[in-house]
Amino acid sequence: MNMSMRLASISSAVVLAAAAAFACSDDATPAPSGSDDAGSSGSSGSSGSSGSSGSSGSSGSSGSSGDPDTGPAVLNGCSSYVDRTAEDASRVIQWDTTLFQRDNRCMKIKKGQKVTFATDDTGGTPANFDTHPLGAQGGDTPNPVESALEKNTGEVSFATAGNFGYICTVHASMVGAILVTE
Repeated sequence: MNMSMRLASISSAVVLAAAAAFACSDDATPAPSGSDDAGSSGSSGSSGSSGSSGSSGSSGSSGSSGDPDTGPAVLNGCSSYVDRTAEDASRVIQWDTTLFQRDNRCMKIKKGQKVTFATDDTGGTPANFDTHPLGAQGGDTPNPVESALEKNTGEVSFATAGNFGYICTVHASMVGAILVTE
């Protein structure tokens, strides 16, 4: 292979590697399509913010207290939250690499409620936490996402109010936050 062909081959490999890295950690992820179940089960219809952050484990916001007049600080790309505080509301998050497309990755619940991370939006089968390890990222501490996860059910209980970030520790685009109110 001549020198020009080698350089072209190396350039192509670099471009592909950069594109793959960019796809996993791009902060300019397309806006959610709205096809999620955000409008069902008592939802207020508010939508989550698009985008993902945290490719290096940093959410860009370590706290969540925010301004009382404007609400909580942006956490893991969440500036608005799908309201799932109603008793009969679905609090299931489909835990896969398409999470960034769904509004409910930014969810508001009440203290004492549970969120289920599942293979689909019905919540019948817990997520595969070996393939997609669930971790805490940003927000208030202690964060129940890691300490209260029941792997056999995929449920996390939120006993205290606050804003709690989460992430797949393998896929940086799988990120969101749970806003827990009194």
